[in-house]
Amino acid sequence: CDTHPIQNLKILARLRELGLPEEKVTEWAAWANREGLAACEKLIAAEAGPFCFGDAPTIADLCLVPQLGNARRFGVDVAVFPRLLKAEAAAKALKAFADAAPERQPDAE
Repeated sequence: CDTHPIQNLKILARLRELGLPEEKVTEWAAWANREGLAACEKLIAAEAGPFCFGDAPTIADLCLVPQLGNARRFGVDVAVFPRLLKAEAAAKALKAFADAAPERQPDAE
């Protein structure tokens, strides 16, 4: 809950308005992502999966997939989160997740 809200465009735009150079905005966004994903990795490390919490997707998976997308957008090395990547792969294998991918939306840029 502490990771996603600070990745919103409104928050990042405000940092720019406050005078932070783009490099610092990106660094900060990457830092926040790494911190949040590290906590999630630790939280589900002992879960068998393949999803975050078992054999079926939950709200955790719904939140995880876009957050990993944000992490990649800001240059975070997500390879250090193998359990999260396992859950992401399981989710993305489902039609509902594939259909919801941002690049598959009619207004994708």
